[in-house]
Amino acid sequence: MTTQASLLDQILSGTNRQLQILAAQGLVPLPPEELLPIQVALAESPDPEIAEKARVALQTLEPRVAKSFLVQQAGGRELAFFGIHVQQPAILETILQRRDVPRELLVQVAPSLSPEMQEVLVLRQDAILEEPSILVALERNPDLSSYTKRRIWEYREHLLPKEKVPPKKPEEILAEAEAVTEEEMAEAIEEARERPAEGQSEESTGLTDIQIRSLPIPIRIKMARGANRQVRAILIRDPNVQVALNVMTGNNLPDQEVEQIANSRSVVREVLAEIPKRREWIRKYAIAKAVVKNPRANLATSIGLVPRMTMRDLRDLSRDKNVPDGVRTVARRLFMAKR
Repeated sequence: MTTQASLLDQILSGTNRQLQILAAQGLVPLPPEELLPIQVALAESPDPEIAEKARVALQTLEPRVAKSFLVQQAGGRELAFFGIHVQQPAILETILQRRDVPRELLVQVAPSLSPEMQEVLVLRQDAILEEPSILVALERNPDLSSYTKRRIWEYREHLLPKEKVPPKKPEEILAEAEAVTEEEMAEAIEEARERPAEGQSEESTGLTDIQIRSLPIPIRIKMARGANRQVRAILIRDPNVQVALNVMTGNNLPDQEVEQIANSRSVVREVLAEIPKRREWIRKYAIAKAVVKNPRANLATSIGLVPRMTMRDLRDLSRDKNVPDGVRTVARRLFMAKR
């Protein structure tokens, strides 16, 4: 048996308390790959003095030595100790970047990471896709940076399967949009400008249609409120219901624009359903007619508006194969009755 092996046996056997105290302090002649796992084990010793000395020694260990060990040689137990109990950025970054770092450890440390370490973690797409609860844990971090928020929003919208991470409730998304600051808006827009762009840029933001649609949902909701007509024309066709609805509710839309929306077959159905709720809109004949003719509009709402149509429009509706059968049938019956 070698001297090192004998020393290890004596430490691990627990028969020599003084030797364990020396090992806990890192004062025995063993290489780091053998000594550090022993110190981690001793940090969990039922002997308070030994456990305290081991924790202090590990927490004050030279980062260069710790990093060298953590890059490849450390196991899950050692990674967990350093990740949870040693809050040194260089050490944390090494742990977060280990390809085989236990996913449950990432979940555990995510809520307390600094903004710099959040960025390291949020770039671990492989780990997050494998264990989406990492992202949920990261969202609980009280010091979440604006960069990390945007990456989380992108994960939720584009990458994470909905069955693994349930979508947020509309009120939660709206609350996130309300909390977006002007600085965060500016950062998101500047970031979007760096993405590939095709087409003409919108004047107020300098972004193209594609770049605007690449912004996270809370940013798009915020942008939809008080937007100019060009931005409204882009966001009213947004596939996200909350974004499109905020174009309707967050702006003073002229009748002509509402009529164009009512005629559109590229907006979400919830937008069309919003129009009849506003008396100042639906009482305008052109808008009501556009809703009736739009096959994406709510059928019951459209049928309810048919009696308002003129004879000429009733006749046209009764022959229009692009409108729902129910609308066409009611229009034909009313036309025949009024002739």
